[in-house]
Amino acid sequence: MPELPEVETIRLQLRRSVLNKKIKDVIVKDARVIKGISGSAFKTKVKNKTIKDVIRRGKVLILELGSSLYLVIHLRISGWLRLNKGIEKFCRVGFVLNNGRILNFCDSRVLGEIKLIGDYEKLPIIKSMGPEPLGLGKAKFIKLFEKKTTKIKPLLMDQNFLAGVGNIYAQEALFCAGVKPERKSNEIDKKELEKIYTCLISILRKAISKKGASVDTYRQIDGDEGEYIPLLKVYQRQAKPCFKCKSPIRRKSIGGRGTYFCPRCQK
Repeated sequence: MPELPEVETIRLQLRRSVLNKKIKDVIVKDARVIKGISGSAFKTKVKNKTIKDVIRRGKVLILELGSSLYLVIHLRISGWLRLNKGIEKFCRVGFVLNNGRILNFCDSRVLGEIKLIGDYEKLPIIKSMGPEPLGLGKAKFIKLFEKKTTKIKPLLMDQNFLAGVGNIYAQEALFCAGVKPERKSNEIDKKELEKIYTCLISILRKAISKKGASVDTYRQIDGDEGEYIPLLKVYQRQAKPCFKCKSPIRRKSIGGRGTYFCPRCQK
């Protein structure tokens, strides 16, 4: 699933490409991805609207269409956006812009969602989200952990706790900080939390600068892959030597998710 760096990359690219463009037509190829409204009604309401802004909250994209109308896009596991002159193979909904290009919402497994809403902040998924990590100072980040007893890796991935961090970047941050992913949050001291914060923020910013990591279906809006995969230190590196100590990287299921870590460097 695209995480904060991937969705932020898409947001930045959309702002450069579709801001102030009018949606001349909407091509609904598969209405299953449209939630809360019929495909025909969706098309009627979106057609001829202008994209006023592109917002990100956690892993969710929000296109402001003006007049208190927002297009909320959740790519989930198998969705991606592609901006070009035609309809893509897995396009479920295509937004035809007044510059002749089409913003394709693609989804190979039909797990993503599109919603049209008057106030996106009232959506349950948005209301329940924790703070954005890139907007948090170190002290506020550490305060989030007060009275938390959950294992550290699932906690970092909990969108109600912290918005936008998923399986990839939680693992990478914990490796960088030298903290074992299954440790209980209340057993991690302040110095270690400070290290996790520093690593997480640095990694997220670097990943954004590299336009994300193209695992699964994630691509930039022009179809190119992100450039962060070569910089991953533990994710999907099972049995390969640790970059620090040369011990084999291990994989373990933690919180129901496959987790990669170094048994020697992470304590």
